[in-house]
Amino acid sequence: MEEKDLERVKAEKHAAAIALAKNYNRCFAAPEGQKVIEHLSATFLINNDTSLDAKNVNYEAAYHNGEAGLVRYILGQIAKAATL
Repeated sequence: MEEKDLERVKAEKHAAAIALAKNYNRCFAAPEGQKVIEHLSATFLINNDTSLDAKNVNYEAAYHNGEAGLVRYILGQIAKAATL
């Protein structure tokens, strides 16, 4: 692939990432979206503890970490859109 083609693909990916971040921001900017993000944050970031007497603590902790990671990703996209 030629350098100008690589630059075009890079620019297209960048534009798509910006558009996606703005979509996240629009989705969660409305009052209803704010309530949803508050619920997701409370459920999967704040109150997402793994019980030490869980059947498989490592699995459950990893599972909860994945849930929290998704919420952090959404929050990151919203923050990114605010800076664009």
